[in-house]
Amino acid sequence: MLPPESEPFITPEQAAAFLHYSPITVKRLAREGKIPAHSVTNGVRKRWRFLISELAISMKKEVSSDRSSTPLSPQKGREKAV
Repeated sequence: MLPPESEPFITPEQAAAFLHYSPITVKRLAREGKIPAHSVTNGVRKRWRFLISELAISMKKEVSSDRSSTPLSPQKGREKAV
């Protein structure tokens, strides 16, 4: 991996390919603050840029969060008889 100061910023399209999302979804997640992103403005609209290292860390945290390891509770009417 490149040191942070030399890692290039990537476009929403490139971030989408890395995350296997659509570019529209990547931009929405960036606006909502759900993925790490850096905004660049041209006076009218924000343009988003991303660092792959930040996206990878964010995804690893999401995968290993407590939510993903919580056991599913039995569905109503499907409890096992003891």
